[in-house]
Amino acid sequence: MFDIITIGGATRDVFFKTNEGKVLADKKCVSGRMLAFEYGAKIVPEDSYFSYGGGGMNTAVSFAKLGLKVAAKINIGAEGTGSLIHKELAKKGVNTSLVVRDKKNHTALSIIISEDGDHTMFLYRGANDDLKIKDWSKLKDTKWLYVSSLTGNSEKILEKLPDIISKSGFKLAWNPGSQQLEKGYKYMKSLLKNTSIIILNKAEATELVLSKNRNVEINDKNLLKEIIAMGPEIVVITKDGKGSMATDGVQDHYQKALSAKVKETTGAGDSYGSTFVAGIIKGYNIVESMALASKNAASVVSKVGAQEGLLSLKELQR
Repeated sequence: MFDIITIGGATRDVFFKTNEGKVLADKKCVSGRMLAFEYGAKIVPEDSYFSYGGGGMNTAVSFAKLGLKVAAKINIGAEGTGSLIHKELAKKGVNTSLVVRDKKNHTALSIIISEDGDHTMFLYRGANDDLKIKDWSKLKDTKWLYVSSLTGNSEKILEKLPDIISKSGFKLAWNPGSQQLEKGYKYMKSLLKNTSIIILNKAEATELVLSKNRNVEINDKNLLKEIIAMGPEIVVITKDGKGSMATDGVQDHYQKALSAKVKETTGAGDSYGSTFVAGIIKGYNIVESMALASKNAASVVSKVGAQEGLLSLKELQR
């Protein structure tokens, strides 16, 4: 019996650090800024780093580090890159019996341009877009599922989950991706009612709430109130470097962000979400789980890579 099974993506991450790019103001962008490089130029990075990422893999490695018995349901290519991911999972203590080796699609790849701690990413989804679960009985021996962003055809997994949850009795922790949030509340409604813990950042939470009611005044309290009313037992919302908040519908809780020397922000959300859920599984209350999650997220952003800064439970308790 597993404590938890993660479902999501796995990628080979390549980081390039450079200061040759120029940040330009552009009101057409959501962020209001663009990262530009000289047209036709060959950019030689100051440093490069090879790592691993993807919500399914990041959270699985985190859960294993925190002492949970975990398996990862991911789809990776049959080529060498996929083999590297498979070996890395086993090395980190993650059960690989549910890993699929896809002979048609290449393993997902991320090229990450890092500058001043923030990043711009080029994403090749590859095999991540075609994760399937043909036999759900292989996932029955678990207490929890942690589902992260699902892209492309992989999203079809979500359509079967409400029925699977009602029959199996396991609990669901869900960190929806942009593809689900773009479809909004009507698409997510059924699964939200079957979710034990939902984890979102503030922008995602705002998008979800407005997809149901455009007239809601957006503030922290209303975001928690509106989403808990959609059905989850616990709502967790991270606010980038401004801390986090959570509610069980009875009481709202707030956690300040911990100070950290930020090297790279990739993986911060996965580390927070997985650590919070691990805390709940291990019997910690919401406030205690938020504190553990904040510490792990702060550690992750102090390293380059989504998994390098992950801490064990003993290290977090110190």
